[in-house]
Amino acid sequence: MGDIRSGPNNDPRESLEWAKAVLRGRSEKDYALAYSIVADAAKGGSEDGKFCLGLMYARGQGVTRDLSAAAEWFSRAAEGGSRSAMYYLGKMYFRGYGVSKDVARAAELFSVPAKEGDARAQYSLGLIYFEGDTVARDLNESAKWVTLAAERGHADAQFVLGQFYKTGCGVDRNISTSVDWLVSAAMNGNKGAQILLGNMYTTGDGVQVDRNEADRWYDMADGK
Repeated sequence: MGDIRSGPNNDPRESLEWAKAVLRGRSEKDYALAYSIVADAAKGGSEDGKFCLGLMYARGQGVTRDLSAAAEWFSRAAEGGSRSAMYYLGKMYFRGYGVSKDVARAAELFSVPAKEGDARAQYSLGLIYFEGDTVARDLNESAKWVTLAAERGHADAQFVLGQFYKTGCGVDRNISTSVDWLVSAAMNGNKGAQILLGNMYTTGDGVQVDRNEADRWYDMADGK
């Protein structure tokens, strides 16, 4: 077996996969070696390495947390076509973390992975069109992207879409469809949806009053 930094059989691709597993598993004892491997890969031109180095700087894994450095490495990876880097860099521009806040730039970055089916980017793009901060508010466009994310199982998107159908925001108001999406979100662990369903069944808001059903959702929100 070769040197661990180059992976089994001296394959740098295998060592990078090992480093990525360290980051996913939050294995702090291996952070220093993982950083060395990721930095070598990034500086050697690997887009995956650049993205992972951005993550390490963003999270402070194996290196002092530095959001400006994270944004720089995400930017380099995004320029090389990394869809994950585009998403994370978009989040940084959306909130102004490590870069000057630029919602229009965030929307531009989210749009590429969103169009390719990334539910996280779809949901984020939907929020941008809903909030109307710099990018013009467009409820129909917001609902379109949130729907795509919800259909892919994104729990927060399902919660928001349930509220859209409850109020008629960007879609035709439909309480039955609202409840369906809220239930999906609640079953996927979204506490907001669990509480909202409890409230709806308590007060009869769009559904028949049902204390047992209300308690079931409240209990789920409380982790019972």
